[in-house]
Amino acid sequence: MANDTNNEEKEKKLYELALLLKNESDLAGVLTLLKQLNGEVASEPRAKRLMLAYKIKGHTEAVFVSFTFHAFPADAKNMEEDLNTRQDVIRFMIMVAPPPSTQPTGPMTALPPMKRGRPAGIRAGAPGESKPTPRLAGPISNEALEKKIEEILQ
Repeated sequence: MANDTNNEEKEKKLYELALLLKNESDLAGVLTLLKQLNGEVASEPRAKRLMLAYKIKGHTEAVFVSFTFHAFPADAKNMEEDLNTRQDVIRFMIMVAPPPSTQPTGPMTALPPMKRGRPAGIRAGAPGESKPTPRLAGPISNEALEKKIEEILQ
């Protein structure tokens, strides 16, 4: 059993890192820290300045940065501890990235199937309830769509 633990520790894993930084220039310090901890950047960091929905540690705006990196689990834990103490990092989150075979390939593949039926607590014929719009079977032509819109508007 001890060999299994040692083998896990010897293999680098893929992690995702999301950060809120005070300035875009603070990213260089985070990347330096990652290299010091034997981490390797796997995807190019993307940065975007955002207005925050609420104040976080007194800040109303921040730079959101996300990227993936390879690291040993112990080094990722050390990265987490070091990011907690940095003054230039407002918030961060490190996650183990899912294997490429389980990542969604399209925009709708990750959504669970829709359940049909009425939401709980709504009775048929309740005041203010409208009839559900019938679903069309398959794609509709532009002409048929324009005709349906005209019917609705009349």
